[in-house]
Amino acid sequence: MEEEGEIGIKVAAKRRLEFELGISPEDIRLEDFHYLTRIHYKALSDSIWGEHEIDYILFVQKDLPIKPNKDEVAEIKYVTLEGIKRMENEGNNVQLTPWFKLIYKTWLPLWWKNLGNLKPYDDHDKIHRM
Repeated sequence: MEEEGEIGIKVAAKRRLEFELGISPEDIRLEDFHYLTRIHYKALSDSIWGEHEIDYILFVQKDLPIKPNKDEVAEIKYVTLEGIKRMENEGNNVQLTPWFKLIYKTWLPLWWKNLGNLKPYDDHDKIHRM
């Protein structure tokens, strides 16, 4: 059932937010999440290690206190869409994750411009290969 699947995705996302960003489960509800789509990607870190995974793309728009887990998150910045572009162009001084770079180059500008109404961009049936 679609609804059960979406709830499971949101429960997992809520758990990861607590682990990675220290966001208290009491501060965020499942209804705060907007699940958009899934991506499948592969990226090498070096000649031995890399990532090969399916990621679920969710949005939350809410002011929340955060306490990043230093083992998971190197740095946090609040930026505009133009700020992300500048960060990407800075090269080695700023490291964006491979999956974020892919999303930024494909959909993020469109989604960003439509944060108030993301529903038309829901795509739960397809896994986008990148």
